Amino acid sequence: MKKFSLAIMYQSSFSERDMTRFGTNILSNFFDLYLIDCSGFVKKNENVFEAQFLSQSSNNLIFKNYKTIKKFLDKINLTFYIDLLGSDIQSFKTRRLLKNKSVLRIKLSLGMLPWVKDNIGIITRLNNLRKAGNFIDKLFNQIFTRLLSKFEPSIDIQISSGSACQKSTSPHVNNIWTHSFDYQEFIEKKSCSDSNYKDIGEYALFIDQYAPSHPDYSFHGNNPPVSEDKYYKSLNKFFDYFEEKVGFNIVIAGHPKRNEKSNYCWNNRKQIIGNTSQLISQSSIVLTHYSTAISFAVLNRKPILLITTDEYINSYRRQQFYGFSEALNLDILNVDQYNEFEVTHEIFRVNEKVYSDYEEKYIRSKLSKSNDIWKHVSEYLINIKSS
Repeated sequence: MKKFSLAIMYQSSFSERDMTRFGTNILSNFFDLYLIDCSGFVKKNENVFEAQFLSQSSNNLIFKNYKTIKKFLDKINLTFYIDLLGSDIQSFKTRRLLKNKSVLRIKLSLGMLPWVKDNIGIITRLNNLRKAGNFIDKLFNQIFTRLLSKFEPSIDIQISSGSACQKSTSPHVNNIWTHSFDYQEFIEKKSCSDSNYKDIGEYALFIDQYAPSHPDYSFHGNNPPVSEDKYYKSLNKFFDYFEEKVGFNIVIAGHPKRNEKSNYCWNNRKQIIGNTSQLISQSSIVLTHYSTAISFAVLNRKPILLITTDEYINSYRRQQFYGFSEALNLDILNVDQYNEFEVTHEIFRVNEKVYSDYEEKYIRSKLSKSNDIWKHVSEYLINIKSS
């Protein structure tokens, strides 16, 4: 048994990829580590992610409600917890319980996404909420969450990457400055051979977000922002034009949660799942909506073309497009309304100043001195409790 213990408490899926991104192997060298699945807080009769962890280790634990997690937390001496919980009442009660036990609350701000304030009226806001689905439940939850937030336990430690995180940090919070998950993957793969996809030839890369069918929509009770038929029809029509115009093919970086056999969506274009960062590093240009993987394009100084559809830009997700557009000083190309003058050699230009500024704000702050997120975080946490 180690001197200190740490729990990662989450409500959404926690895949093998997440195990790597959260450095569970490193954290377990410093702490008694618990992975606590609280998805039962919002899915009362099922745990949709249960099968992922049954074979991992005895410290991967699944709880259906507050009563069962309280019983467990009363038995252990927990030092820290990384808070990936939601805004429901059971999560609120769990945070209060941990506060009363003097367990330090850690919030992550690793790779914040750019955001622009939407100066719209209440009617438009309500309409966007309606588009997301389950309107009454969501409206109630937003009101309820605002009330609960006034009584939320304070954050004790914030792990921050880019300087944009400063806007959401209280002066009473211990700040650990490091870099984003994507930057960690970038430096780890930088020394790897870049010959994996040379046989493809020159290509443009589209970063798939599984927009019509992402399983998280169902989990969070949201409607997909686009319909399957319209979305793929619009994209493939534009991809045909783009390939003819630039003279090389588009490769699809399939979303990690997509079925590998689903490349039929792309009119037989090559789809590769599971190596987005390396695909970006070897591409000539990156086409995307608002994927977090844009970080890899920035780090590799690849040209970026932001694309949308009529459906997508008019959905409740539109602010994500505007955020990236402003942060990267890029126009948004609507594939349902484009003209030939929007696809020229200009789209292959990279503005070094803009990319460098984006990297500092959202990927790795100048305040960061670490080479490994979780080794740095572990040493910092231990120092807090030991001093």
